[in-house]
Amino acid sequence: MDSKNKIDRKAYAVPAAVIIILIVAAVLRFWGLQQLPFMHDEFSALFRTQYNSFGDLIRLGVVQNDSHPAGVQVFLFYWVKLVGFNEFWIKLPFALMGTASIYFIYRIANQWFGELSGVLSAAFMAAIQCSIFHSQLARPYAAGLFFVLLQVFVLSRWMVSTRKPKKVSVLAFALVCWLAALMHAFSLALAGLIYLSGLFLIQKRDLKPYLITGLLAVLFYTPHIPVFYAQLMAGGIGDWLGKPDKDFLWSFLFYAANYSWFLVLILGAVFAFPFLLRQAKISSRNRLRIVALLWFFVPLAVAWTYSLLRTPIMQYSTLYFGFPFLVMVFFSFFDDKSFGKKTVFILSMTVLFVASFTTIFERQHPIQMQKQGFDQIAVSMDSARQQFGADIALSSYSATPAMAAFYQQRHGLETKVKRFSKQSTLQDFGDWLATQNQDVLGFGWTDYAAVEWELLSAWFYPYEVQHKAWFNACWFVRAKSKTRFSSEGMPLLTIENIVEHQEPQKDSLVFDATRTYGAPLRWDSDKLDSDINLFGVGAYVLQSAPIKELRLVLEVREKATDSLLYWKAGTVDKSWQANGELVLMTAFRFSNIDLKPQNSCVKAYLWNKGGEAFRLVNMFSYQRGQHPHVLGLVEPL
Repeated sequence: MDSKNKIDRKAYAVPAAVIIILIVAAVLRFWGLQQLPFMHDEFSALFRTQYNSFGDLIRLGVVQNDSHPAGVQVFLFYWVKLVGFNEFWIKLPFALMGTASIYFIYRIANQWFGELSGVLSAAFMAAIQCSIFHSQLARPYAAGLFFVLLQVFVLSRWMVSTRKPKKVSVLAFALVCWLAALMHAFSLALAGLIYLSGLFLIQKRDLKPYLITGLLAVLFYTPHIPVFYAQLMAGGIGDWLGKPDKDFLWSFLFYAANYSWFLVLILGAVFAFPFLLRQAKISSRNRLRIVALLWFFVPLAVAWTYSLLRTPIMQYSTLYFGFPFLVMVFFSFFDDKSFGKKTVFILSMTVLFVASFTTIFERQHPIQMQKQGFDQIAVSMDSARQQFGADIALSSYSATPAMAAFYQQRHGLETKVKRFSKQSTLQDFGDWLATQNQDVLGFGWTDYAAVEWELLSAWFYPYEVQHKAWFNACWFVRAKSKTRFSSEGMPLLTIENIVEHQEPQKDSLVFDATRTYGAPLRWDSDKLDSDINLFGVGAYVLQSAPIKELRLVLEVREKATDSLLYWKAGTVDKSWQANGELVLMTAFRFSNIDLKPQNSCVKAYLWNKGGEAFRLVNMFSYQRGQHPHVLGLVEPL
């Protein structure tokens, strides 16, 4: 880029390929937008708009109950007052910003690396699932990326302008930097990095006004500093996120490529195209390539280091704001002078078509977005109630009762459903199940309920009639007996013959201070379902006095060497007991511990840690396969 040249107005004419790309980008983001239900994070933000004052919004809705800057939350606070909790209108601004971001990606890449880089970068980002997904959420991602790209776009104009920036340009750039900083913690980090990079990219003539923009942006941001400090001291985003694996970056890149080897092959071919023709532009604009790569890798390094040394914050969305700049570099090696308009059109349409095809058909994105857990559980409940009438008990588990109630109320289920939340215990759930006289149970969970919730429901209703799953949600219809469903009711529990595992010289079903461990039960890979993901085991115990210290230990061991791979102990406080009975449980997901069932065996045994007296009646096991849609928006289907 030659900073001495005037801005070429013709360069800002939009080619036909870009018009098509923008149309496709808009279609993919607005496709069924009015039918896209709210997700957990959106509910969380929307429910935090119901304060009477702006001060309460910041204090209660942001500082105490959010890990993001206040920008989007403040916008929603006023936007909800205009449009209510309407899915289309709530999501509309974010879909618009997501579409506009594709235009800025084209403009920036075109100015930095040439026409082909701009068109190909826009085509790819327009159609991949992660870009569309974040554009359809009323969360900080679409807004953060929009203002980051707008910041770079304005900075790029400064880099080539022959005129000294006007006061209005200085103010506008400061406002854009400020807005980017208010959307998300990592759009804040990237906005700061972009501004610092600009000190080395702008013309020396513009240094003074550029420094003024920085001072103005900091001044605008000053009221938010107490919020930033409070959130920084609070640490991470919760205890649900683990430290990043060594292959996190590669997993993210495959995720960004729609988990599609077909798309990876096409991208590899497009990348190799100028090199094979010996028309690659390698040495030119390397300085800008380095800058763009830093905008991706520096936030990655910061998040990775923070996740390892303090608390985990690394997730795919962390890299969302810098990812377009990595894409621009990937497509930056074309020499525009060596390729005609026809080649530009064919290459860009190929990338656009393949990315769109894999998003729609391989990733099933429209289906996954239109059928979400909260609304589909409500739909399923309504259908089950019509089928079974008064003979079905309905319950749900979610982060808060209000999230589950939102769509259940639309189906007239306000008083028909017992709603449990993260504040509820398994004891609460078991007490409710024990009082139900209905033969059928309808139970749905969202927000990745602990496996023990499924296990306990299966103890009371051991025959499965129906099972459905959506992203981060499952629904079950279960029955107490098989009689009514002789053709379809499938047993959920396997009652283990514990007697054959005991020492013959003892009545080893009786425990007291002289007996610390029960004989272990073992499930080798041939006893585990081929598609297993969830495994749980329970012990049914009779007690004369309340038990406190008993543990039900579950081990996963390597099949070949019997070495311990995973250990977990179920405790009484996470079980159910009443009237001298105790159902002690422990369970896990193979996907959570990253182990292969075919290479493992599972062991379970009682650990009478406190030497308490009780009688073991039986033990039971529970297995369930993984439904691909439960994590389908972030993992392979």
